[in-house]
Amino acid sequence: MSSKAGPRAEGTDGSDWKHREKVAHQYVVSVKYKKAMQRTLVYHAMLGVSLLVSALVSGINTLHSWQVLWLAAFPSCAIGFRGITKNNSSFMSIYKVCLLACSIPACIWGILATLGFVGHYEFYKISGLVKPAHFFMPASNFVIYFLGGTTFLSHFFSVVCITKLTTAWNVTNRTKKNKGE
Repeated sequence: MSSKAGPRAEGTDGSDWKHREKVAHQYVVSVKYKKAMQRTLVYHAMLGVSLLVSALVSGINTLHSWQVLWLAAFPSCAIGFRGITKNNSSFMSIYKVCLLACSIPACIWGILATLGFVGHYEFYKISGLVKPAHFFMPASNFVIYFLGGTTFLSHFFSVVCITKLTTAWNVTNRTKKNKGE
């Protein structure tokens, strides 16, 4: 009976669809934030691959410590992708901790170091590598400000999305709290 002009089911005029077409709120939230998380994860992965390749080409000793700290959180993208595809809140929580412990502080440190408020600590001194002829930094500080700012905002938005997703996925915890158990 899917035809508009055809016969209708007995007892209905076709206007009673609203009560049957409701989607639970947690599924709407999940789809919305999973799509946003996919975008931020792709952005994080693109930046990570470009920084990793350029560091391998020019030498790992050309990196500053804040860049190495940010690269340390780069493998957590795989954990984030796994959490998104499997709707696994524990993977998303691990990714959130990696963002809060490594990525966001590295972005803040990089921006502040480029502005001159804190020092650029060279990784070669810490690791005992040979001093490079030049450091891996763009010629213009605008590039650092742009990439650092957008990366910081992307990571911050990811933390917000993870919080919303894990809340939406933990439906059983909400129903237990509502029942008073």
